[in-house]
Amino acid sequence: ATATIAGGRSSVRLAASTAGGTPRDDNEGEGVPSTMPDAVRRFFLGPDRGPALVVLCLSYLVQRRLHLSDFAPPDFVALLSSVVFWWFQEHALHGRLLHSSYDWIGKRIHRDHHDRPYFHVSIDPPALLLGWLGVACAVLRTAIPDEGIALSGAIGYATAGLFYEWAHYIAHTRVKPKSQFLRSIRDHHIRHHRINEDYWLGFSVPAVDDWMGTNPEVSQAREEKKKGRRRRTGRVEGGGESLGAKRSGGF
Repeated sequence: ATATIAGGRSSVRLAASTAGGTPRDDNEGEGVPSTMPDAVRRFFLGPDRGPALVVLCLSYLVQRRLHLSDFAPPDFVALLSSVVFWWFQEHALHGRLLHSSYDWIGKRIHRDHHDRPYFHVSIDPPALLLGWLGVACAVLRTAIPDEGIALSGAIGYATAGLFYEWAHYIAHTRVKPKSQFLRSIRDHHIRHHRINEDYWLGFSVPAVDDWMGTNPEVSQAREEKKKGRRRRTGRVEGGGESLGAKRSGGF
């Protein structure tokens, strides 16, 4: 099996196995799903439990919010603002912390994620998911005096987080999404893993990399990696312009 990703004037065809038939990009022991029904069952009903617990927490937040009063315009503003915040948070934390130059536990865990076969079951543990959501709810409740509006923000943040967990999980399975949007997320993430880890840092909304200057031409990103140059130097051999400023045409 193969996956083809496009990038501006370049495209990359990634083999999922060697010519001899030995899996190179799969962790067969995990039972990586290849169909959407299997993927849904594994995600929500599998042994990881984290996603199911997040759904329960999200259900409680919605129930609590509806118990207080009807939704009003400030609630929608808080909800949408927290979703958009999540999009940019993904990009910032991914680039500045998980791919940081400093050695810390988060970077080591993420390095292990990159070192594994591309096709594997990637679901964060319940402690991380629930702990992160709990901190977010506490911050929102502290920052926003109105409990209803704070809950609306928490609902948006939890929903965005759950979508990220789902989409990232699907991107690492053998499922071929029918949705063009999910396919674009998958192809975007394959570039990050296989072409150059300095780029394609966004996830839920690939266009964030366009806005942040981290969606270059595939050929340029590959060449930069070969030269051993890092994006944070702000220079590319043969010129002073940062490669990150040269965007591809997206999908």
